[in-house]
Amino acid sequence: MKHKIIIDTDPGIDDAMAIAYAVAHPDIELLALTTIFGNVQTHEATRNALALLEHWGVAADVAEGESAPLSMPANEPSYLVHGSNGFGEVDIPASTRTKHALDAADYIIEASKRYPGEITVCAVGPLTNLARLLERDPDVVSRLKAVIVMGGAVHRKGNVTPVAEANFWNDPDAADAVLAARWPLVLAPLDCTMPVVFTPDFMQSVAKENPALGTPLAAMAEFYARFYRSHLGIGGCVPHDVMPLSWLTVPGAFRLQKGALAVVTDGPAIGQTLFQPGGTQSRARCFDGRPDHMVMVDTDPDMFLADYMMVMTRHAG
Repeated sequence: MKHKIIIDTDPGIDDAMAIAYAVAHPDIELLALTTIFGNVQTHEATRNALALLEHWGVAADVAEGESAPLSMPANEPSYLVHGSNGFGEVDIPASTRTKHALDAADYIIEASKRYPGEITVCAVGPLTNLARLLERDPDVVSRLKAVIVMGGAVHRKGNVTPVAEANFWNDPDAADAVLAARWPLVLAPLDCTMPVVFTPDFMQSVAKENPALGTPLAAMAEFYARFYRSHLGIGGCVPHDVMPLSWLTVPGAFRLQKGALAVVTDGPAIGQTLFQPGGTQSRARCFDGRPDHMVMVDTDPDMFLADYMMVMTRHAG
């Protein structure tokens, strides 16, 4: 049976890499993209989502989400990392399609009622849409098959502050609410994303094997890699947002740890992920009553890269 998925996304170069993987994978049925701010503003994310799907000939819906965090002013979009258009200045023609009549939260609610127990939400941007979803329909936690979140940094340092990862930093209140909810959640933090690098040679191979999907991704990756080279000394780029999709299809590539999670919502450590391993106790009250979730704490890079290439090649064939 195919995985029915909704990707909650702020496209975004690594978002495009994740969406391409979902489009290419024979075991994934992409129902929709729901959009959020982060790498770009929400209306730009919607534009980019529609453009990608039309460019790749995919009929999935696009539902626009929240335009600002739950309770704090919005941070500046990550144009430095992803370019002024979110795609590393690579031109993807605008779509003639329009967004769905429902907003992101209501779309997920409706879809979860249409396919109870079948939908996995892969959230690869700030978690504001998912927090709104919980506010509007708390029972949705029992209708979703899984929620897989790319965000946070558990045992690693952050990527926007010494302790905070970008998605959680952009709306820490939403992230904390989502991690407190009792739904089947798997977290894909920087711990599992940073060990993997898409080198220029790897991306050129993807483009060669699958020109339709790979050529624009390779062009975007050139811009993305310049940021990683200049800021981190990495010879390529990190495909953060692919991880939730890969967890569904090649779970053996990841090492897991179970525990309760919380997010710091104010002060100099805002956006920091807090983790209490399962079966342990502490005097930190922030974990009281919270469920244990699964956390992807490491990745086998060779297995991950081989799977990504295989999926893109199989689709091209």
